[in-house]
Amino acid sequence: MTPKTDRAVAVSVLIDVLDAGAFANIALRKAFTANALEPRARAFVTDIVNETLRNLIQIDSIIGNFSKTPIQDMKPFIRSVLRVSVCQIRFMEKIPPRAAINEAVNLTKAQGFENLGGFVNAILRNIDRETPREMKNIALKYSYPQWLADKLTIWLGQDGAYEFCESSHQIPPVIVLTNTHKTTQAKLVQRLLDSGVETTPLDGANHPFLMLHKPGDITALSAFRDGWFFVIDPGALYAVDAVVPQPGQTIMDVCAAPGGKSFAMACAMQNTGKILSYDIHPHRVDLISQTRKRLGLGIIETYHKDATVFDPALAGLADAVLLDAPCSGFGTIRKHPEIKYSRTMQDVISLAKMQRTMLGVVSKYVKPGGKLVYCTCTVTKDENEDTIKFFLKTHPHYRLDDSIQLLPSSTSDAFYIATLIHCV
Repeated sequence: MTPKTDRAVAVSVLIDVLDAGAFANIALRKAFTANALEPRARAFVTDIVNETLRNLIQIDSIIGNFSKTPIQDMKPFIRSVLRVSVCQIRFMEKIPPRAAINEAVNLTKAQGFENLGGFVNAILRNIDRETPREMKNIALKYSYPQWLADKLTIWLGQDGAYEFCESSHQIPPVIVLTNTHKTTQAKLVQRLLDSGVETTPLDGANHPFLMLHKPGDITALSAFRDGWFFVIDPGALYAVDAVVPQPGQTIMDVCAAPGGKSFAMACAMQNTGKILSYDIHPHRVDLISQTRKRLGLGIIETYHKDATVFDPALAGLADAVLLDAPCSGFGTIRKHPEIKYSRTMQDVISLAKMQRTMLGVVSKYVKPGGKLVYCTCTVTKDENEDTIKFFLKTHPHYRLDDSIQLLPSSTSDAFYIATLIHCV
C-alpha cells in the first residue's frame, strides 16, 4: 500500500470526525498509528485538521458561494478535500495556494475521482482569486452554529458572547504544571532548556505553570518520562484551589480522568493523606494510575466507579469531594473545535439531569463541615447556575460558599466552579 501524504491523512481524519462522529484528537492518534509520518508532517496534519474544524462554517459558506452542488450533497472525500484546501488558502498564510490546489486535484484523482478533478480545481482557483470579505456576523466569523451563538448571547450577554467566541477561536498553547513533589520550577525550566525547549512562566499564576514553546512530542522529553511535570489547564486549578487540599486529608476526585486535578491536589498535600480518584471508564482509570506512578504520587488511589450510583461504604468519608462533572464542554472549544458541531441543546438538557443526579449522590460522601466542589468546563446556565440552584433546593443541609464563571482566555479554558459546604 502506498503511504498517504500528509494532506491525504488530514482529509481522512476530517472524514472520521465530521462524517463518522470521532473526536479529533482520537482520530489523529489513530491516523498517526496507521501512517508513518515524520514529526513535522504530524504537526502539519494536526494544524490543518484543527484549523479546518475551527473555521468550518465559514469554510463551508465560502465553498457554497462557488459550487452549484450543495456541500452536503458532495461525496465525503470531495467535501473534505475542498474543506482542507480552503482552510490552507484562507487561514494558513505560510502555505502557497498553488500548492494546496495542486495537491487537492492530485488527491481527488488518486482516490479514483478523475472526473471530479476539474470541479475541485475550478472551485479552489476561483476562491483563491476572490478577495476575502469581512465577516460581521459572530456566528459566521467564528464558525458557530447560529443556535449556539444565540444561546451564548443569552448565557453571557452580547459582550461576553463575543469575548467567548474570540478567545475560543485561538490556538491553545502547550502549558504544563511542575510536579513539586519531584522538582522545582527552576530545575524544570533548566532541564527543558537542556532538551531544546524554551519556556515562559505564566504571568500572575499562583502555581508553577510553564508555557512550552515548540516542544514537539512532549512524551519524548526526559523530564516527562521522569515525571517532572504533567499537563493540566490553568483554569482547572481554580477548582483545586476551591478544595484547599491539606496534608493528611481524605479527598475524593469524582469523574477524575485524565487526573490532572488529582495530581495537583496530591502536590498541594505534599503527597500525604489520601486521594480517591474515580472514573466510570476503565481505560481512563488505567491512564490515571499510569500517570500517578510516573509522577510518584502514591497517595492517589484509583477506582472504576459510576458517580450516579451511591456507595454506602463511602458515606461521610471525605473531607472534600471534587466533582468535575461530564458536561457539554463548550469551554474547551479552543482544544476541541468539533464540539461546536456535535453538541445540541438536547445534550445540554440531558447532561444537566445527570449532573444533578451525581451531585445528589456524591454529596453523601462529604463529612459534616466538609466541602463539595462542583466543576464544569462549560458556560451553560442549565449545567451551572441552574444545577446548583436545584441542588440547594433539594439539599437544605448544604449552603453555597462561592461560585465563579471563568471565560476562556489566551491561556485557559472556560470553567464554572461552585463551592458548597456541608452544614453541621
